[in-house]
Amino acid sequence: MMKSLKRLMPYLRPHRARLFQAGATMTATAAINGSVSYLLKLLVDNFSSIKTQGQLLLMVSAIPAVFLLKLVVQYTQAYLMSFISQKIVQQIRDDLFRHLHELSVEFFWRRRSAEIMTRVTNDLTNIQSALQFIPLYSVRDTLTVFVSIGVLFYINWRFTLVALLAGPMAGAVLGVLGRKMRSAARQGQTITGHIYHRFSESLEGMAIVKAFNYEQGAIKKFREENDALFDQMMRYLRATALSGPLMEFLGSLVIALLVYFGGHEILSGRMTVGDFSAFLVAFFMAYGPLKNLAQANSSFQLGIVSWNRVLQLLDEKPQVVEPLSPAPVPELKGSIVFDSVTYSYPGAARPALKNIQLEIRPGTAVAFVGASGSGKTTLINLLLRMYDPAFGKILYDGLNLRDVSLRQLRSHIGLVSQTTILFDDTVLANIALGGQNISEAEIIEAAKAADAHDFIIHMPQGYQTMLGERGVKLSGGQRQRLAIARAILKKPSVLLLDEATSNLDTASEKAVQAALERIMKGRTVIMVAHRLSTISGADRICVLHHGEIAEIGPHAELIAKNGIYKRLCEIQGMGGAQ
Repeated sequence: MMKSLKRLMPYLRPHRARLFQAGATMTATAAINGSVSYLLKLLVDNFSSIKTQGQLLLMVSAIPAVFLLKLVVQYTQAYLMSFISQKIVQQIRDDLFRHLHELSVEFFWRRRSAEIMTRVTNDLTNIQSALQFIPLYSVRDTLTVFVSIGVLFYINWRFTLVALLAGPMAGAVLGVLGRKMRSAARQGQTITGHIYHRFSESLEGMAIVKAFNYEQGAIKKFREENDALFDQMMRYLRATALSGPLMEFLGSLVIALLVYFGGHEILSGRMTVGDFSAFLVAFFMAYGPLKNLAQANSSFQLGIVSWNRVLQLLDEKPQVVEPLSPAPVPELKGSIVFDSVTYSYPGAARPALKNIQLEIRPGTAVAFVGASGSGKTTLINLLLRMYDPAFGKILYDGLNLRDVSLRQLRSHIGLVSQTTILFDDTVLANIALGGQNISEAEIIEAAKAADAHDFIIHMPQGYQTMLGERGVKLSGGQRQRLAIARAILKKPSVLLLDEATSNLDTASEKAVQAALERIMKGRTVIMVAHRLSTISGADRICVLHHGEIAEIGPHAELIAKNGIYKRLCEIQGMGGAQ
């Protein structure tokens, strides 16, 4: 736990001045709380000596004056701790978002997006709450306890020793309950991630859920996890609910002893009523903060669990890393070499790609075809260096992919994929994605080249139209043409087409295919396709079978071989005519 808390220190250091100010106000609060009991002693002991209305008014006015000062001090400390906690969580959130974008694609295959979201939302909320309130309780109330104990000793040291009997008992209770709360909170947060996943899964796939009458099945799975969360949270809340009443019960035992011994001392004349009243007030001044510390323990346990979960994300290391001294890539001619490339997905029984040996000359179009799972999309991801080969290497213009700047390399590569990802932003911003210093005229020119300009200008706000989540306001063909415009705008040397027309109807496919053919000229093009009619004009076609290149050559040559490629053509009704 101490190791986790040390990891929080870099976030606290920039706020040292405000933390010092907050500490000063907490110290002032503790001093004021201690003075209240002594003020009461003076009032009770000197009440009988008051002779005039002015003396009474002066004595009584001291009470609201002290509490007004306390109000100002408490507001200041609450504001400072709120500011500090919000700024720290803002920085953690920023670091999380940046770090997630630095991680390799492989990480996002291993982790559910909903699980990540619970750490970015729920866990950060728990951390913010802990940072805001725990210092208030632990510093302010601890100081208040010490000041009150000092007052107690000043009034009557024997009574104070009796009152301190509650300390060891409270510590033992908090220790046991703390362990229970930490365990329940940890398991509860994990289950919360599963629940987020269920919600996300059902909302995104609602059409399929309804089409297959799966509503009851989805509800059943959700209820199982919802019940499990309820059980864990009740474990946590039982421990939380027990801490306060237990502290009160322990306090009541001590109060009973104090009242008994106090009454005995007053009757014997060894203590005044003012002394006893001040003692009781000082005891309650110490007891209230002790009760707050018990409640803060539950927030602390939840906060430390959440911080550890956030640290797990921050400690993730990218599998694909930038070289220390990357080779510059100011331009790319488009020569690509696969040198004995082998890649296996984590936990897979066999390699996705095995010993790929291939040279692609600049300005040529090479297509990869094969059955699902043969390794086609894996090749595309390797070319973008989303992950690295297990064996072998990929060369761009003779440079090993591992040795070049990823940012520079990807600036020369255009991608049009099977699933077009559009963001909840304007058409203009979606086409210019990732570009720097791009004019609106250049964006419009790219849209015209992609055959997208006509439908864009007929949208409600033209290029300033917001597309909504995932571009839901557009058809499949329109989304693909925006993706093509996005690729054109980069003026890429290498163009990657990953099933670019597979999800389109015939009319949309023809429009998109025509737009693609316009931008393919003069570029190195790597195509992946199921519809063989879209790649029959490629310079070479590579047929992948179980991750290996089984056949390679132009369309006519492969048809003549009467092998896998011809059978694929026959299945799609192409025969050998095309």
